[in-house]
Amino acid sequence: MTNLRRILRYFRHHVGDMMLSLLAMTGVAVLTAAAMWLLKQVVDKALNSGDLEALQTVVLLVLLFYLGKAALAYFHDYLTAKVGQAIIQQIRDEVFGHIHTLSMDFFTHTDSARLISRLTNDAQLLQNALTKIPVMIVRDGLTILFLTGFLFYLHWKFALLAMIILPISGGLIARFGKKLRRTGREGQQKMSDLYVMIQESITGVSVVKAFQQEQYEIDRFKKENSRFFDISLKLAKVEAASSPVMEFLGAIGMAAILWLGGKDVVTGQWTTGAFFAFIGSALSLYQPVKNFSRSNATLQQALAGADRIFELLDVKPTVVSRPDAETLPPFEKTIQFRGVGFSYRPDTPVIQDIDVTINKGDILALVGPSGSGKTTFSALVLRFYDPTRGQIVIDGKDLRDVSLDSLRRQIGVVTQETILFNDTVRHNVAYSLPGAGEQQIIEALKTANAWDFVKAMPQQLDTLIGERGVLLSGGQKQRLAIARALLKNPPILILDEATSSLDAASEKLVQDAIEKLMQNRTVIVIAHRLATVKNANRILLLDHGRVAESGTHAELLEKRGLYYKLHELQLLSNK
Repeated sequence: MTNLRRILRYFRHHVGDMMLSLLAMTGVAVLTAAAMWLLKQVVDKALNSGDLEALQTVVLLVLLFYLGKAALAYFHDYLTAKVGQAIIQQIRDEVFGHIHTLSMDFFTHTDSARLISRLTNDAQLLQNALTKIPVMIVRDGLTILFLTGFLFYLHWKFALLAMIILPISGGLIARFGKKLRRTGREGQQKMSDLYVMIQESITGVSVVKAFQQEQYEIDRFKKENSRFFDISLKLAKVEAASSPVMEFLGAIGMAAILWLGGKDVVTGQWTTGAFFAFIGSALSLYQPVKNFSRSNATLQQALAGADRIFELLDVKPTVVSRPDAETLPPFEKTIQFRGVGFSYRPDTPVIQDIDVTINKGDILALVGPSGSGKTTFSALVLRFYDPTRGQIVIDGKDLRDVSLDSLRRQIGVVTQETILFNDTVRHNVAYSLPGAGEQQIIEALKTANAWDFVKAMPQQLDTLIGERGVLLSGGQKQRLAIARALLKNPPILILDEATSSLDAASEKLVQDAIEKLMQNRTVIVIAHRLATVKNANRILLLDHGRVAESGTHAELLEKRGLYYKLHELQLLSNK
């Protein structure tokens, strides 16, 4: 199915409004042609004959015609705008909803700014077309049809002469359209690049300022913006050329009619009124033809935007619940990795041959150098990705056989990079349990050692915390994240060391909150500092995606292997 046909499918939900709009457009087209008939009556029956009564009648009809035309034009403009915006609202809803169905591998390889560009810039271009193109096709198309019929009624030979221009115009419009669509797609791609640059520069503004790179970022943006300007200028050249070319073609036809028709009036073969009505109709005819040419630019840019929107909608999630997936019962016994291997790219394994059993109530610590596969291990438990080899089993059930909702409902996550939303404390804590009562939220905050600083805020639970929690300290953000996990009360917990980069006082409060959170849960701890995993039931040291060593803290120190070397290295760095 072409993207144009896909767009047209959205109109089926707005048939009533579109039918009313079509009737109004038809009325505008009929009144435009009728106005030319009135012009003939003014000249032949009023002016030439000196009939003031007839003149008065025609003048009143002109006022009524144009009043009706204005009312109908308002009506169809409003309805087409309503339908166009409703369709774009639906498309934006679908795109945003679809994005959230996609798997983590999609987000790993896609810039968020490019997604924003498709939801905003591309959708806006499509909206412009949806509100303008139906009017162009229907109203201007019907106007051309009715005026053409009136021209043949007045003088069929001259009408044929006027019609010669139309096929030439159609060919030129098609040729301009190809250039406009190709250049429009280039422009929208470059706009996406600008979105990426703007987002990176703003989110990384502290780094930009710390390293005094403001001018570098300004120059970099100017360079990309200049490239966007060049593409926009190419688009403007094509668009600007189309209207004068169409106008000149119309002038050729009009000059021929003026010469030949004028001679017929002088020789008495044609009435003055019919001549003026014909000229007026021909002039009115070329205007909608020019509109087709102008609207073609809007249409081609919209189709380029639609290509990018539907390209996104056609992306399929790689990790989904099977149609016959069962609900995972409450966690009771074990989480097992059975010969698990995983790679983001076919030639680069991240995890290899992992065999491990985590019993209920265990604390499993994952340690190892950066890039050893610790975060990937936890992502596989959450089923952000599926293993490329082996299987992960909870209480005997392969994760691929249970629904994603029932799996993730039983897992809580606290990451090193705390993700908070630009909303209130209440919203951020209750994000894990929508509909939670105020007392539940406060109890979670108290357990996470966060209530003291929250109740000191101006609006307490309803205090806005800024984008990514920018108005909070690092320790406060992490304690809110712990409160969020506590409120969910999951049996399985994944911790990506949350106490790194904190001062001693904040670290003590966060560590105490984490210990409360870990009570009576099965915990997977991604540890960057070995001192934090002494109490783990079992430690896995990962190296190049494999389990290099396994045991308790004391057992691994006794082996004097890689764990021992890392431990000694950290002791030296802390002195």
